[in-house]
Amino acid sequence: MTKEGFLHSGSERPSSQALQSFLDALADGHLPPEEDVFQLLRDAAKHFGQLPTLVQIQVPAAATLHVVGDLHGQFCELMTVISGCGLPSEKNMFLFNGDFVDRGGRSVEVMLALLSMALFAPGRVFLNRGNHEFAYMSRNYGFEEEALQKYPRRIFDAFQTVFTSLPLASLVNQSVFVTHGGLFRSRAVRLSDVQQVDRFAPMLGEVAQDLLWSDPTNEDGRHLSQRGAGILFGPDVSEEFCHDNNLLCLIRSHEVKHRGYEWQRGGRCLTIFSAANYIGRMGNLGAVCHIKPHGERIDASDLSISTFAGAKEDVAFRDRQARIQVTFPSAPLR
Repeated sequence: MTKEGFLHSGSERPSSQALQSFLDALADGHLPPEEDVFQLLRDAAKHFGQLPTLVQIQVPAAATLHVVGDLHGQFCELMTVISGCGLPSEKNMFLFNGDFVDRGGRSVEVMLALLSMALFAPGRVFLNRGNHEFAYMSRNYGFEEEALQKYPRRIFDAFQTVFTSLPLASLVNQSVFVTHGGLFRSRAVRLSDVQQVDRFAPMLGEVAQDLLWSDPTNEDGRHLSQRGAGILFGPDVSEEFCHDNNLLCLIRSHEVKHRGYEWQRGGRCLTIFSAANYIGRMGNLGAVCHIKPHGERIDASDLSISTFAGAKEDVAFRDRQARIQVTFPSAPLR
């Protein structure tokens, strides 16, 4: 199968080599034809639309789930992650945790790569929606302009349909809650309430807004957020949510961190941000959290974090492996 034929393989299941060839073609600046992209987006919207708002992910023993944070259209950083972690397979799983688009100049390529991976390996590649996967954000932060430079408007509109279909959160091995933003303004919210959120509604309610927009703080309690949506939630809020829902911890994204990751005080909330050297000038590392269970549930020792430096757009794909720098042990949970 040629790299051009990956998106319209019909009933033939694409090979890992075909997926790699397609990703290489994107890296080299080759965009697929409009009709192929439109069909990919239709297939993706159908696939994600059939999933619940809170997706249950069960990672088998000896398999690894890589949790990837914000990418913001930085295609080279996505390729760095794939080069370091490998292609998706039965024992090599991915959860991309929102904010795939905007600000970076290759959001279209990021989305085509992620959706191709999700359809290539359903049940092995998962996507959570971020606060930037909305039409009004796309208009203000660059994705709409980029998409219309590369394809007709119907493709941009089809991307928005995919965004609406994306789940808002994932639960890994009944132990780790993963969502883009964070926790809730009400302690009464449980995982069952997240499951009941209608993510297809024209106006999202408070629970969905908090999932997409909230941020942790090291000050106890719940506080107003300067973002104008969501809340700031303290270590005590993270602790009580994990206790009430029998969780090890929460993994979220949504904020740039200098080391690419940060544990909230108390060790119940981990931020993972993967857009290294964010917007080309922040100088931060990118990070990926690896979850490798040794049993049905996840223990603190099953988590590790890798970090990597930012890329320039002209760095060759084969050289990106060298930029995976160091793996840090995860902070112990109390």
